Amino acid sequence: MNNAFDIDGFVADAVELQYSDLNFINRCLVLIPHPDDESLACAGLVATLRERGIQFRFILTTDGSRSHPNSVKYPAEKLAQLRKKELEEALTLMGMSPSLLTCYQCTDASMPARGDSGFSELVAKLAADLGNFKPDLILVPYELDPHCDHRATWQLLMAALEKGPISRPTIWEYPIWLYANAESSDVPKLKPGELRYLDVSSFNDLKRSCIAAHQSQVSRLIDDDPSGFMLHEDMIANFTSGREYFMERAKINPSASLPEDYFESLYRTDNDPWKFESSAYEQGKYEATLAVIPKHRYSNALEIGCSIGVFTEKLEAYCEALTGIDLSETALAKAKKRMFGFPQVKFILGGIPSAFPKDTFDLIVMSEVGYYLSVKDLATTRSLIQAHMRSKGILVLVHWTHFVVDYPISGDQVHEYFLASPLIHVHGQRSDDYRIDVFQQE
Repeated sequence: MNNAFDIDGFVADAVELQYSDLNFINRCLVLIPHPDDESLACAGLVATLRERGIQFRFILTTDGSRSHPNSVKYPAEKLAQLRKKELEEALTLMGMSPSLLTCYQCTDASMPARGDSGFSELVAKLAADLGNFKPDLILVPYELDPHCDHRATWQLLMAALEKGPISRPTIWEYPIWLYANAESSDVPKLKPGELRYLDVSSFNDLKRSCIAAHQSQVSRLIDDDPSGFMLHEDMIANFTSGREYFMERAKINPSASLPEDYFESLYRTDNDPWKFESSAYEQGKYEATLAVIPKHRYSNALEIGCSIGVFTEKLEAYCEALTGIDLSETALAKAKKRMFGFPQVKFILGGIPSAFPKDTFDLIVMSEVGYYLSVKDLATTRSLIQAHMRSKGILVLVHWTHFVVDYPISGDQVHEYFLASPLIHVHGQRSDDYRIDVFQQE
């Protein structure tokens, strides 16, 4: 096998996972493209978490039926059955019940990827499974792991997360064929701390037993296809060093608030990137938002994340004074042009929480903004909103509830955080795509 990069150099920068780093995990989902990937990648982690009473689900995305395509003794259907049985044996060795396994039965080496026929059906299936199980940790092959099914499984996860309303899980990517078959373009460019490892040396014997359970892959059990696949010891050695490696990339696990240039670059490319002016979704959401705002004149209102001013124009009719704040200078220029001739409307260039206005307000609207913030910045923003809301003041939150890979938290997490505040919750509603909650200051 030809290693396309320096494995020793790659893992040299890995940071050890401490047991305290696992405390956030209550439910773990393992996505497995082929039977044996689970034993190679994470048998030690599974065993570690099992001792902590963590709930598990396993999803096998392909049937594993093409490892020995020329075998007469084991045609595709029989081989798929054998490999599923081997996987169930490996899970049993890990202390897991085979009932925790779900099989999607895509044809080995032909799993639909994004844009392929059958992909959308898989996305709907996984989105439903994610919604039912609600994992807080998901293990999935690395995005560019050099096998088409591994890459398709990663794409499936991203698409399914975007489809279903689910709180942001932590995603750990595991390498399999990266060790042996990677091209230079496949190798991840990791930031410090993004490659992590768990010391699983105490489970080395268990891990070897789990790998050995896949006899069709590690032996000549299938002896009538000389060209059939076999896991050789040099490949297995990458996974039996006493360490299991996982990538926790900021790309799919963002924790910091999105920077100013994220938005400015969007607006410079497209002066209405979210189609506020033309989208039927946006127009319906605006109408729903206006409908829940108590109808009287507000002496001083704040719109957090006013963008190009489309909702500002609608909200102005209810306000004696209205302030819009946004990070993008390009967006604000368009908002100011839209609201020219309305002296009661002013705009502030800046982001929350750092540029939060010093005034007090009897109406604050934060729509499609909270999930851009880190948990820390959201906490500060909540405190500022509470401090700057007048008695009986109204807060309206509106957020998209689907997963977006770039966003540090989900819309639901934003709303649940405010529901835990001293503010009085006076109204809540949800559509298929967004939720609205209205709060009042005491």
